[in-house]
Amino acid sequence: MKFTDNGERQHRKDKKNRDRFSVTIIGVVIYSVVLIAVMVASYVGVKAIFRNYDRETAIVADQTQEQVQTEPETTPVPKPEEDVSEDTQIDHEVSPDELSDPETGEVDYSVIRFKPGKRDPKLKWKDDVFSRIENVKDPANAPVNTFGYRRVSAKIPDNRSSEYKVYTNPDNGAVEKITEIMDCGDNLDILDYYYNNGNINYVAEYKTYTGKPIDISSAEVESRYYFRNDTLVRYIYCTDGNATEYSVANIDSYSSGTKQQYDYLEKDMINRAYIVYNLAPSLKETELLYGYVMDEFSMPMEDAKIVVRSEADDSVVAETATDGDGFYKIAIDCTDDTTFCVMASKDTLNDVGVYGIGARYGSGKYAVEPIYMQYVNNTVTYPTQFVVRDAIDPNKPLSGAGMMIRRGLGNRTGEVMQTGALDDNGTASVALTAGSYTAEISKGGYETLFLSVIVRLDHQFAIGFALPDVEEDTYRAVVSWETAPLDLKAMAISSNQGRILRSAVDSLGLTTAETVSIENAGTDDYRFYVTDFGSITSGDMMSYNMTGSCAYVDVYDSNGLIAKYHVPAASAGVIWEAFEIHNKTVLPVNSYFYSVENDSLWKTK
Repeated sequence: MKFTDNGERQHRKDKKNRDRFSVTIIGVVIYSVVLIAVMVASYVGVKAIFRNYDRETAIVADQTQEQVQTEPETTPVPKPEEDVSEDTQIDHEVSPDELSDPETGEVDYSVIRFKPGKRDPKLKWKDDVFSRIENVKDPANAPVNTFGYRRVSAKIPDNRSSEYKVYTNPDNGAVEKITEIMDCGDNLDILDYYYNNGNINYVAEYKTYTGKPIDISSAEVESRYYFRNDTLVRYIYCTDGNATEYSVANIDSYSSGTKQQYDYLEKDMINRAYIVYNLAPSLKETELLYGYVMDEFSMPMEDAKIVVRSEADDSVVAETATDGDGFYKIAIDCTDDTTFCVMASKDTLNDVGVYGIGARYGSGKYAVEPIYMQYVNNTVTYPTQFVVRDAIDPNKPLSGAGMMIRRGLGNRTGEVMQTGALDDNGTASVALTAGSYTAEISKGGYETLFLSVIVRLDHQFAIGFALPDVEEDTYRAVVSWETAPLDLKAMAISSNQGRILRSAVDSLGLTTAETVSIENAGTDDYRFYVTDFGSITSGDMMSYNMTGSCAYVDVYDSNGLIAKYHVPAASAGVIWEAFEIHNKTVLPVNSYFYSVENDSLWKTK
């Protein structure tokens, strides 16, 4: 009897467990079905967001990126839909004087001066300007590359400044693009504003460490703002290669927090875009000249007089004096009509001039090479050694070249004080007193080399690299330096990273020169960088190796030497942006960076 009761209880227990198992299975099945449905719905939702991207003509990703090792992931801009809404012509012009603090001169974007227009959920974005002036499929032929170009700056709060690049359409004189660059410490915050008939149409916002050109069709553009009639009709945010879109058409379906953020972005960017539009084109464009003055024993010269003169008429443009470190900086007005000379003078020392300084529209800063001054009563001569080699093949000496020596730096036309010739090894020895000189070295088949020569007690040599004749429609930049071994790298990057050009010669070892050729240059924009590759790979981002190397960049076209730039002295960092080319014009930049992106541009050869 006992056996029978236990069996019955066991039977009931087993049945109960089977029922529980069946319920569990059914639950799992239902849960799986629901989960699959959610996933399908999410997939359909995401596809709906990106469906509008497919045929966008404004920003596409299929441009050829010649010589780029890896092609970045792209995030196309949505195609504007057709609509029948009328555009509203709004007058946004105000006096630039109203946009800055009268006491500090600062421009504060937090002060609301311009407000959004009335929203219309039916309003669609129209690609009025971006595709017309940019050509992401063929950036070398983008019309914006031929626009007028100015570079100005303004003070903003917290002792910072914003730099603006202003692009003006040569056909109608309208400002259609302004790039704002804000130095945020370790990185640069960059905004590209596009205007149509004075109305903000599109804004792209992104960050870099070095101000490098980016692929404007890629996810490197973090935020995209689309405007019409002074309202934000669409906003796209990109992070980790993924894009999220918000639009005015769907704003009623968003949470209150999302609506508030959308409202804030609209108000902030409308206000900012029109402050920039009214302010930047009105600012005076200047070029900042800066450098150091020392005596022949490398001691800084305080209170040395610095005079900037126009080489066209010898008129005085600006004056200043050096500080206790021998440092000076001075701003001069930009002009395309003349070049300038910086003259340093001080009692008991011989005057020294630095000649041929350009200050064209669109220029940035100009790092004047260090000036070494000779004492008047010191007539001791030093046997100065010259070594000149082929810039393309640094192992090949420039034998038999003629040489003329003038006083001053960058002096191409002044009185010749000595002449001579290089021997079969491309060398010569010339007796010179302490001071600063220019050696003009010429040989058939080569562009004329103008070599800076510094003679002092601890420095009695000059190393130069002569470039074979340059063809039409070609630029060549020769980077040379004194310190060896020092692994510097030279690189030119075109707009939208369409072309990335490097030297065929690796400078590692005793070779102290690299040449980058820009052939079939056309009207594409280029930025030229010199990097301290050794310090980058070792992680020493605050290195002084490159700034102490006496590095030069000589820029040539078929007419010969067209620009010469010296590495900024006493600057910590690993990347020097020496110059840029805009509309076939070479412009000084002289930006120095101590942070780099973690990509192949800087960390591979």
